[in-house]
Amino acid sequence: MATNPVYNPKYYDGISLRQLRPTVSAFTTHTTRDGTLVGLFQGSRGVNPQLDFVIKILIPGAGKILTPPTHTFWVVDLLLKIPQYRKEVREIVEYYIAYYGSTAPFSSVQERNNYKLETVKEISAKYAHIEQNYTLSLDYVATIIELFCKNEKVNPGAYMFRNLLLALKNYIDGDLHYTEVLQAAIPGYR
Repeated sequence: MATNPVYNPKYYDGISLRQLRPTVSAFTTHTTRDGTLVGLFQGSRGVNPQLDFVIKILIPGAGKILTPPTHTFWVVDLLLKIPQYRKEVREIVEYYIAYYGSTAPFSSVQERNNYKLETVKEISAKYAHIEQNYTLSLDYVATIIELFCKNEKVNPGAYMFRNLLLALKNYIDGDLHYTEVLQAAIPGYR
């Protein structure tokens, strides 16, 4: 990460990450090793809309814009690592499948807003050797996966994210084609 990354001042003033429409600040912001800001904003969906959150990212660069990360970002990143690090990627995916199964949804807005990431340091340390130039940082991937696990758990019966983790594992194990994993990352895929 650059010593002092530069961000678009419309979205980040050095203290607060904000979206423009409607103008609202993130209630939590995480900074990854590569300088990407991962902000959590109040959501409005599901059976507990007060607990819902929307993830938006801002990558370093004066002209970059705040955007929601698609699942394709982290899925493709892990797919790129598989030829050289199949065993490690399988372990990471299996770790998050187990994490998904054991994690509980947030029970209050205060718990959600004060949440400290539980898995990122462990994954980033254990698998630091699979970091590759020109790909996402592993702590970014771990942050996004953990947050999506937590967010999907707020809505009983939601399964898209869990199924995407399972599809990636099935690809690693040779049971799905590459294109099937990419299709599973598209919103609305069933």
